[in-house]
Amino acid sequence: MSRKNKETIEQKIVGGFFRGVWWLVSLPFKGLRRRKKLTLEEKKYILAKKQEIEKSLSKENQLELRHAVLEADKLVDWALKECGYRGQTFADRLRAAEKDIPKAVYNSIWRAHKIRNQIVHETESNLKGAELKDAVYKFFIYLSQI
Repeated sequence: MSRKNKETIEQKIVGGFFRGVWWLVSLPFKGLRRRKKLTLEEKKYILAKKQEIEKSLSKENQLELRHAVLEADKLVDWALKECGYRGQTFADRLRAAEKDIPKAVYNSIWRAHKIRNQIVHETESNLKGAELKDAVYKFFIYLSQI
């Protein structure tokens, strides 16, 4: 190996020092990534999906109401992804969006998502129609604000 291609110990130390300083300086800015604004087409998609979900709400059938909650939850999750919030699950993405969502709306989404989890994980859940509709409207509040 030639002398030019060989990095000296001093060069490695100095390079490592500056990489460390850069890492420390950039650390507070890691979470400040700008969130993507939805395009007109994406907003139209949300509106169309909301209208489909509202048709399910107009029926007093328990199965339709449960389906409406699941679809609204999926739509919010899709919107979170489109806005650039990262995470493996809906909960991870919602936590990533917490600072950008008003506290009351954020808490409402969590309550609605818990209803969704009851539907999916508890086959014998005794959710009333009003609770299911309320969950959908909580999801809609967020969707109307993005």
